[in-house]
Amino acid sequence: MEKVWSKFRIGEKIGLGFAVVGLLFIGVVWHYHQTLQSVLADHRQLQTVFEVRKSLALEIEIEMAAARDAEKDFLILRHEHFADDVDQHLQVLRTKVTALAAVDQQSRQTAEQLQRLLTTYQESFRAVTEAWRSIGLDENSGIQGAFRQKVHRLQELSAQYYVDPLYTVLLQIRRSEKDLALRRDPAYRERVRTLIQEFRQLVHASELRAAVKQKLLSELAVYARTFEPYAENALKTGNVGGGMGAFRDAAHRIEAILRAHHVPNLETNVYKLRRQEKDFLLRGDEAYVTKLVDIARTLRSQIAASPLSETDKALLAGLLLDYQQGFLQLVAQHASIVTLTREVDAAARQIAPLITANVNQANQMMAARVEAITESSQASVRLGMLSMYGALALALVFVITLTRRIVRKVRQMAGLLDDLAYGAPTARVPTLPGGRDEINAMAESLNALLEHRANFLDCWKTSINGLPT
Repeated sequence: MEKVWSKFRIGEKIGLGFAVVGLLFIGVVWHYHQTLQSVLADHRQLQTVFEVRKSLALEIEIEMAAARDAEKDFLILRHEHFADDVDQHLQVLRTKVTALAAVDQQSRQTAEQLQRLLTTYQESFRAVTEAWRSIGLDENSGIQGAFRQKVHRLQELSAQYYVDPLYTVLLQIRRSEKDLALRRDPAYRERVRTLIQEFRQLVHASELRAAVKQKLLSELAVYARTFEPYAENALKTGNVGGGMGAFRDAAHRIEAILRAHHVPNLETNVYKLRRQEKDFLLRGDEAYVTKLVDIARTLRSQIAASPLSETDKALLAGLLLDYQQGFLQLVAQHASIVTLTREVDAAARQIAPLITANVNQANQMMAARVEAITESSQASVRLGMLSMYGALALALVFVITLTRRIVRKVRQMAGLLDDLAYGAPTARVPTLPGGRDEINAMAESLNALLEHRANFLDCWKTSINGLPT
């Protein structure tokens, strides 16, 4: 080592010392730069992987909640735009899930599961929407609209066979007519006249067919015209002829017309049908279906037993049958919707935990990664400080070693020079042959000087000793 060290000049040694110290500090700076780059890379990964995953997980959760809200709005209000909203939210969801799959391998696995579940959910919801479209999204569309048209027509026709008020007034007319014959009180004639006018108004206000109205009004005119002479004779002479006459025949013909267009409780039972229908649509209870079928059976029996014409009976029975079949078809479709809705809920319930787990996993991984980055940064800082202290220590050791090697020989030579000034030194400064060190050259020169001085002194002493005394 000493031979190698002697090959360098003092300036080279000093330069080498500065170079070594510089390299040590360059190493410290490089380590600091690497630590900084590592921390930046960790934070970049945190932003590009974990933060993105967490953000996408939250966005997926929000979009799924919005899709479920739109689904519930559709099932409650059955507006077409809510179904479109569900499809739009699911489209956005698929975009978010695709972005999640590009984050990392674990996210890709979660995204694949989500895509499958979203497909199941969307297909189930579309089946529900199609079933509701088949039933009818409002009262005028689908199965519901079709059977409502039938029952509305049935209601219109039932009004044509609602003659109870007319029949009641006719009975009051006949009663007042008989009271006149029994009591011969002019008040009963006035009452008959008033009731005739009331009967005429009821005919005009009724839903009877125009031909039937015309028959009733014609017979009522005959009754009114023929009743007046009968009433006048009854009041003046008391001769009522047993209450018979043309007016009586007209009243019988009016009664026959009313009976021919009367089905007991037809309109009332139609309204009862509608009530059971509305109760089922409102509550979905199968008991209302049974009640509606029973009422329809009663109605058919009443129509069959009525004095209506066969054509009218067939029309009413056909409308009633079409209404009942349409309603039962709606009931069957409603049961299908219940099953499909359960499938939608089941699919959504499978999606929700996966989304929640994805959010929780993203939060946990992000927290763990932040903690790991913190620990790694602290360890890098500690290592950087140790590296800096080590570099300082090595530089100090190197400088001290270099200085000591230079200063030690200089001191030796200074001591020899002192000895040379005041005595005859015998010690020599250690040197290395061929060394390029200036101190080594000085030592060699000093050693040569000491040798020459010693030789000179020896020669001088010999010369002195050889002289004659």
